[in-house]
Amino acid sequence: MCGVAPLGYAELTKAANSYPESSVDSSSASRRIRKAVCVRGVVQGVGFRPFVYRLALQSQLGGHVGNDTNGVTIEVEGTADAVEEFLRRLSSEAPLISRIDSVEVEETAPTGETTFAIVHSQVLGQASTGIPADAATCDDCLRELLDRRDRRYRYPFLNCTNCGPRFTITRRIPYDRPQTSMADFPMCRACQAEYDDPMNRRFHAQPNACWDCGPRVWLESPQAEEMVCDDPVLRCIEELLDGRILSIKGIGGFHLAVDASNETAVMRLRERKHRYGKPLAVMVRDMEAAQALCVLGEEEAKLLQTPARPIVLARARSASGIAPSVAPGIPWLGIYLPYAPLQHLLFADDRVRALVMTSANLSEEPIAIDNDEARTRLGNIADGFLMHNREILQRCDDSVTAIVDSAPQFIRRARGYVPLRIDLPFDSPPLLAVGGHLKSVFTLVRGRFAYQSQHLGDLESVAGLDFFTESLAHLMRTFEIEPQAVVHDLHPGYLSTLWAKQWAAEHNLPAIAVQHHHAHIAACMAEHATEGSVIGLSLDGTGYGTDGHIWGGEVLIVNRDGFERFAHLEYVALPGGDAAVREPWRVAFAHLLAVGLAEVEARELSGATEPEARLLSRMIERGINAPLTSSLGRLFDAVAAVVLARRKVDYEAQAAIELEGLAIDEPDEVSGYDFDLIEGDWATREPMRINAAPLWREIVRDLRTGVSQAHIAARFHAGVANAFARIASAARDATGISIVAMSGGVVHNRRLTRMLRRRLEAEGFKVMAPRRVSPGDGGLSYGQAVIAGGKLRTTQLR
Repeated sequence: MCGVAPLGYAELTKAANSYPESSVDSSSASRRIRKAVCVRGVVQGVGFRPFVYRLALQSQLGGHVGNDTNGVTIEVEGTADAVEEFLRRLSSEAPLISRIDSVEVEETAPTGETTFAIVHSQVLGQASTGIPADAATCDDCLRELLDRRDRRYRYPFLNCTNCGPRFTITRRIPYDRPQTSMADFPMCRACQAEYDDPMNRRFHAQPNACWDCGPRVWLESPQAEEMVCDDPVLRCIEELLDGRILSIKGIGGFHLAVDASNETAVMRLRERKHRYGKPLAVMVRDMEAAQALCVLGEEEAKLLQTPARPIVLARARSASGIAPSVAPGIPWLGIYLPYAPLQHLLFADDRVRALVMTSANLSEEPIAIDNDEARTRLGNIADGFLMHNREILQRCDDSVTAIVDSAPQFIRRARGYVPLRIDLPFDSPPLLAVGGHLKSVFTLVRGRFAYQSQHLGDLESVAGLDFFTESLAHLMRTFEIEPQAVVHDLHPGYLSTLWAKQWAAEHNLPAIAVQHHHAHIAACMAEHATEGSVIGLSLDGTGYGTDGHIWGGEVLIVNRDGFERFAHLEYVALPGGDAAVREPWRVAFAHLLAVGLAEVEARELSGATEPEARLLSRMIERGINAPLTSSLGRLFDAVAAVVLARRKVDYEAQAAIELEGLAIDEPDEVSGYDFDLIEGDWATREPMRINAAPLWREIVRDLRTGVSQAHIAARFHAGVANAFARIASAARDATGISIVAMSGGVVHNRRLTRMLRRRLEAEGFKVMAPRRVSPGDGGLSYGQAVIAGGKLRTTQLR
C-alpha cells in the first residue's frame, strides 16, 4: 500500500492544519467500515484533494486526504454503501486534467471518525506521482478575465486548479507552491483565502495570484528600456497591427509574434530568424476563426480544444487571408488556440484575428525562457518585448500534432503533454535512453513508468546540448531516478551516442546500443502492449544499420528481444552524405544512375549541372563520400527532386512534405507505380530487396507524356503502399505473423499511412501505429528504453 499513514495519523495532523472539517451524522451508520486508498497518477495540482473533500462531504464520510510523493492518500470511514459509492465516483468523476493510473484500496479498522479533513503534503520516500502538464485557461477563468466586475479583470496570470502552468514552473515534487517559481509571490489576503478554502476552485492552486500580489507584465524596447504606457497588452496589439515583430513571454518560453495577414512582416520575421521555408504556426482567436482558416474535421476540432492546446496541422482554406509565406508550398496550416490569459488578451481586440506565434529563437536553437537571455538572443529579431516576471523554470515548446489515418499523432510532444508518463508493459530497472541526433527527446524509466522529456531540438550546438543536460538533471531530480544503465543509438557518430558513452563511463554504468529501426518498432509494440513478434515496417530517412549502411526502408521481424531483417529497399549511393539530405537533386541523380539511365539523362531529370554530374558520377563509382542507403525518406526526396524540380530544402523532409501535399486532391484509388521484389532466403536470413527501377521508368515516361505532377505524386504514394503491403504478405507467409507495426518518420505522411493500413487490413493484418509517442525520432528513446529495459530485467531475473 503506497504511502498510507498508520492509524492515528488524522488525529495527529488535525491540530496542525487549518483546513475546515466536515461533520457527518454518525447515528446514520448501520455498519461502519474504514478504507485506506492510494491514488497514483497525475493527481497533484489538478484539484484532486478538493474534489475528494467535496465527494466525502456528499457521501457523509469521515477521514482525510493528503498529497505525498506517491500521489494522493485517502482514508474514508462511513457506511459500507457510502464508502463503496465514494470509491466508484472517485474514478468516474475525477477532475478533467487529472489522470488516474491506479487506485489501491485496503481495509483498515474503523476509528469512529466522523469529520473529514485535508491534511498537509507529506514527503514519504521515493517519488512516484506525476507533475501535471501545463493546461489551457479554463472557461471559468476566461469569463473572469473578460468580466469588468471581477477583481481579476484583464489580469494576465489568473488560473485555478483546472488550468494554468504546472510543469514549466515546477522545481520538484510534491507539487506545492514553495516548489514552484510562484514562491517569489506571497499571496494577498484575498488570494490566500481562496487558496485555503476547499470549496473554492482555487484551493491549493499553486500559481494563484491577482493584480495585488502576483506577477506583472510590461513592454520594453530592444534596448531593454521599459515603454511607459497605461496597458502594455494594448500597446503590444498596436505594435503588431503596425507590422512589427514582438517577442512575447509565454508559459514555456518566448514566442516571436507578427500579424499573420501581413506578408511584409512575415517575410521580415523569416529573414531575421533565418527560417526561410519552414512553416510558421498561427494562433487564432477561437474555433470560429480556426474554421475560417482551415477545413477541420471532427477529430481536428476536438484536438484543438483539449486542455493541452497543441498546434494542429490542418488543410488551409484557399481564401483564408493568411500571408502566403506563412506556409509556402504546402496545403496545410499549423493552427492553435490561445492557452494562456495573456494570449487571450491579445485576441480580445476584435482587430486581431490571427497571429504568427513561433518559437523565439534562431533556427534550431532552444527556445528562450529568461528575460536577460531573450534580450541578448532576440534583440536583433524583435522590435519589442512583452515581458513578465514569473520565472519559467523549464523550456517547453508548443506541441505539434496532426490527425493521421483518423487518429491524433505527435509530430512534436512538448507543452501540454510533458511530463505525463507513458506506461511500460513490464517492470524495468531505472535507466536513461538518450534517443537520436535530430528531434532529440530522452526517456527516463523506473518500474512500469517512462518519462519522456519535452522536445529538445537538434543536438548540433552547445546550446542544444546544454538544454539536454538541464532537462535531464531536472527530471532525474523531480522523479528521483538514478539510472542503472544508459541506452543510445547504434550510430557511432551521433552526439547523443558520444555523450551517453562518456556519461556512462563517468558514472560507472553500462552503455547499451540499440539499432535505430528496432527501437522505432519496439516503441509501437510497447505502446500497444503487444506480446510476441510483429512484422515491423520501419520507414524513415536515416538510421545506422547493423551492416554499417544507412537504413530507412525496412521490413523487420521484431520481438522485444531482437529483430531480423526480412526485406529492405535496394541500396543506392548517397553522394555527399549529409549534403544529399539538404540537396535532394543528389539523391535523384544517384537513383537515376542506379536504374540504368545514362548520365546525361540523369543530369537532365535531376537538375544537376554538367560539372556536378561528372563529380557525383566519380564519387559514386569510387565510393568516395557516397554511403549506401536503403532509406524510403531519401526515395521520397529523389522523386520530389525530379517531379517538383526541388534542388535544395530549407528544412528536414520539406521535399517529401511538398510531394504529399501535391497529391492531396487526387483519389486514393489510383494505379501505383511498380517495384520489383527480389526474392531472398528467409531460411538463411538473406533479406528480400525492393527495387525501384520500374517505378523510375514509369515516372520518367509520365513526365515526358505530360501527366500532371499531382497524378504522378499520387501514383508514387500508391506504389510505395502496394510494395510494402506485398512484402508484409510475404513476411506472413514465411513466419506466420499477422500483426504489422508501422513507425518511423515517413509514417507522418497522411496519405501513405492511410493507404498502407487499408491495403494491409484488406489482406487480414492487424495494423498498429504509435499514438502516445511520435513515430519519428521523438519516440526513439522510448523504444530504446523498452528494448534495454527488457534485457536488463531478463538478466536480473536469471
